[in-house]
Amino acid sequence: MKPFKVYAHPQGDYEAVESGWSWNACGFGPFWALFNKMWAVGVGALAALVGVWGIAAVGLGTEQAMLIINVGSVLSCMVFGAYGPHWQQAHLEARGFVCQDTVTAADGKDAVDRYRMKWTDPARRQAMEIGAPVV
Repeated sequence: MKPFKVYAHPQGDYEAVESGWSWNACGFGPFWALFNKMWAVGVGALAALVGVWGIAAVGLGTEQAMLIINVGSVLSCMVFGAYGPHWQQAHLEARGFVCQDTVTAADGKDAVDRYRMKWTDPARRQAMEIGAPVV
């Protein structure tokens, strides 16, 4: 179980962002960014990796280029794992999402489900409908 920040969009969409280190972002890097609709980050990282490998292959040869791309891939994994959740939060906020709550859950889908269950309590919903203070 990990803490997740649950973001809500005024149109009713929900997203959960893992707090701290993200193993998904670490393992999948640019593809994780593309999956999360962060097009500039994903395409930019892929282009940078291919560009660095191409320049190294032309300038140093294939063997040294492979070493450089391996080191670059490890560094990319570390950067995505550490900063990916922050980028995802900033991206969601730029798209109009607002942080609602922090929920402890197994994964992002579970975090959204737990948040929704928390707010679908009939007594809580009734109090909100009549304008009574929600405790």
